[in-house]
Amino acid sequence: PASLLPLPYHLRTVPLDLPGTLPRLPLRDPLRVSRRLDAACWARAPGGCAARPPCLPLPLECAFEPAFLRRRNERERQRVRCVNEGYARLRDHLPRELADRRLSKVETLRAAIGYIKHLQELLERHARGPE
Repeated sequence: PASLLPLPYHLRTVPLDLPGTLPRLPLRDPLRVSRRLDAACWARAPGGCAARPPCLPLPLECAFEPAFLRRRNERERQRVRCVNEGYARLRDHLPRELADRRLSKVETLRAAIGYIKHLQELLERHARGPE
């Protein structure tokens, strides 16, 4: 029977009897959240990812259609490619002795932080002049 089917996520409510909960408000549908980002996030950098407008909320009835899922998955793959490209470009700017193996994302960030600190120390020493 239809009465036994679970409610869609966006129509579920928070029960009143749980401590610290608000009155029965519908939970926010994660697919209808606007992802408005600063246009600078999508600007095309040299060798960077293509510019894209911010995502707009979609009506719920088309949120799980196969075409919607394919487009959503492709956007996620493109986002991951863009992030990975950013890490690759960052690795290209690190000292060559770190290029012996492929660094993980965390290792890349830590190496970049250490390299920036090293460059700052060099600049400070140069500004002080010979000792």
